[in-house]
Amino acid sequence: MVPIRGKYSSITLIELLVVIAVLGILAGVAGPNLKGWYCRQDVKNDFAELNGFLSTLRSEAVNRNSTVMAIVESGETGALISARIGTQGEISVCGDGITGTGITESFTIDTDSSSLDEYTTNTCFYADGSATTASYTIARQCGGEFDNGGKKYEYKNNIFGATGFIQEFKRVKISESDSSLWREM
Repeated sequence: MVPIRGKYSSITLIELLVVIAVLGILAGVAGPNLKGWYCRQDVKNDFAELNGFLSTLRSEAVNRNSTVMAIVESGETGALISARIGTQGEISVCGDGITGTGITESFTIDTDSSSLDEYTTNTCFYADGSATTASYTIARQCGGEFDNGGKKYEYKNNIFGATGFIQEFKRVKISESDSSLWREM
């Protein structure tokens, strides 16, 4: 077809309004989903940081040939996990004789984002790579209360004593009484 001179194709006002309405509907559906995704991602990032910190402590114990202890101190603004190192070459009983700081790194959980729900107060990593058996659970409520469609995302690790290996688990609770099983990550 040859265009007729003086006639141009264009978008009508109705077509433009339909496109704007469709975009508005998509934004209304996608917006809350993105907010929930950010919430889930924040707690997952906090959990990854905690496991990275604990892995660093295990490596430091092996590299320094001494016991390194992670100590949980909770306060009003959140939980702080700090590290203390024992005397080089000595295997200390977890909690005894480990008074020095030595490692300046620490891990903090701010109560505005995630919470450290369950934890082992003192966890020691030894020069041979082993550790005291321990567990830490990080959780966050996303999307409001359970009654309003909210969910609680929980991430838990188990530290095996003989190897110092950190196993990771997760679960999503849709109600307070939900007893969902932990799934390995």
